[in-house]
Amino acid sequence: MGRDRRRVAIVGFGPRGLAALEALVRHASGAGESLAVEVFDPSRWPASGPSFNPCESETCLLNLPLRSIDLPPPPWAREGEGSFAEWMGQAAGDGEAYLPRARLGAYLHARYEALLAQLPGHIKVTQRAVRVTEARRGGQGWQLHAQGVTYGPYGHVLLSLGQPETARDDQLSRWQDHADRYSLPLKPAYPGTGLIDAAGAWAGRVVGIRGMALSALDVVRLLTLGLGGRFAGSSYVASGREPARIVPFSLDGHAPAPKPLNARLDARFDPLQEESEAFEEALRAGLFKQPEAGLEPVHGVLENAAVRIIRAGGGAVQAAEVRDWLKLESERPGSQEQRGTLEALRASISQAEGREPPAIGYTIGQLWRKWQPQLRRVFDSALVPASIAQDFVSFDDGLKRYSYGAPVETARQLLILIETGLVDPRAADDPDITLTQHGWQLHSDEQTVTASVMIDAVLPQPALAHVTEPLVAGLRQDLALEPLGDGLGARCAPDAALITADGVRVAGLALTGRLANGSAIATDSIHDCFGSISDRWAQTVLSALPDQGASSP
Repeated sequence: MGRDRRRVAIVGFGPRGLAALEALVRHASGAGESLAVEVFDPSRWPASGPSFNPCESETCLLNLPLRSIDLPPPPWAREGEGSFAEWMGQAAGDGEAYLPRARLGAYLHARYEALLAQLPGHIKVTQRAVRVTEARRGGQGWQLHAQGVTYGPYGHVLLSLGQPETARDDQLSRWQDHADRYSLPLKPAYPGTGLIDAAGAWAGRVVGIRGMALSALDVVRLLTLGLGGRFAGSSYVASGREPARIVPFSLDGHAPAPKPLNARLDARFDPLQEESEAFEEALRAGLFKQPEAGLEPVHGVLENAAVRIIRAGGGAVQAAEVRDWLKLESERPGSQEQRGTLEALRASISQAEGREPPAIGYTIGQLWRKWQPQLRRVFDSALVPASIAQDFVSFDDGLKRYSYGAPVETARQLLILIETGLVDPRAADDPDITLTQHGWQLHSDEQTVTASVMIDAVLPQPALAHVTEPLVAGLRQDLALEPLGDGLGARCAPDAALITADGVRVAGLALTGRLANGSAIATDSIHDCFGSISDRWAQTVLSALPDQGASSP
């Protein structure tokens, strides 16, 4: 390998790694720069990532309709070429379809293969199907260690790890010990194919699901449709292979609200141009110009837009009601909801279908979803003070019960399953969960049920302090990295460069994705994977001096 090539490594090669590689190739092609990139990921399907694994069960759906998946085109593609919809061909005729996540993963993998086939001679990409466990900086750059082999040196390394290994929380640790002691099944929600295989032995048993967010909805579908059941109109036709009862539970016992049924109904929540301009101005004020104001300027814009939309939809609402809702949301997300699970689910379906005026929470959530591209663009473009970042991230996380909602059809199916008694949602947490030799005894609303199988459907928080992934844990110790704040990820510059606790950029080492939560925002989105951070990182890499040193092995 020539010494004049810039040498770059991308560790973790899901959708975000693909976006980074595309950005590098795009900029290097335009500048005629020689580039040698090595991508590290043990997956059989580079560029797809675990969430979009092409081998995953087709029961697991995207939470975006096809019309909303708008990724930037691949390098060298003309406008409209290379999109997911085009790649799907005839299957893309229905823009309202919520397709299996596996199909998006297959597209991302095919997009990567197409990129490799079109590389110019001055750009070389090498794929290494190994898991990197250590990174060390030497005199000539960064060296990576994987399975007893040393790779490098590299002038630049990007960590794009998705969801790394994380320490179990106290509850899950106790539960795992208990499950091991009594030979009780305690399984993760994913991969869904593995869950379906295991569930073949659970017919007639009670299965608990820890969590009631999108992953829990996947599990419910896997334990019904995935086992051969089907829906016929407003009824569920069982296959006979299902559990006797499925008991999802969370702190409040509520499922996420579905997204609006179609483009026409979704358009009712579109912000006006002047509202979007006011939102961006409020963001800049709350994040940078008047940080002492925090979320207050943003709340003001949300309040005005929500009042307009609710009234236009036939609702009667006062600005003070919206203001109070937003205040509670900042302090105790979700505490505004006083209805039971079934009543709240029916109402959110009705609002998504346009059969009743949108409620305050539903409206705020849809506005927040539509403003997320602006939110990312502004938030990710500069260093945000830690306390302000904490407030904005917490607010964004809380609203995911609306902004990251499921398809209406999934919500309808959940409602049918609850009404038939197959699914029994609960509000429960310690100490209302008792461990017995027979399983997990859940006490809720003066009723008790014992689950002999437990599924963990809670996605670990992207908190740097809890990461046990050897690569990240080692770097945290070696470089004195500290979380940006409680429950947040690492401090990173707008171009993804890692920043140490004393404020110094780590030369040649960058981090993107969930582990940068707080330095970036709203990272749990396919669109964020292809956002501006990867582009800024690529520009930084190509603006540096050429790398030195030869590769090994």
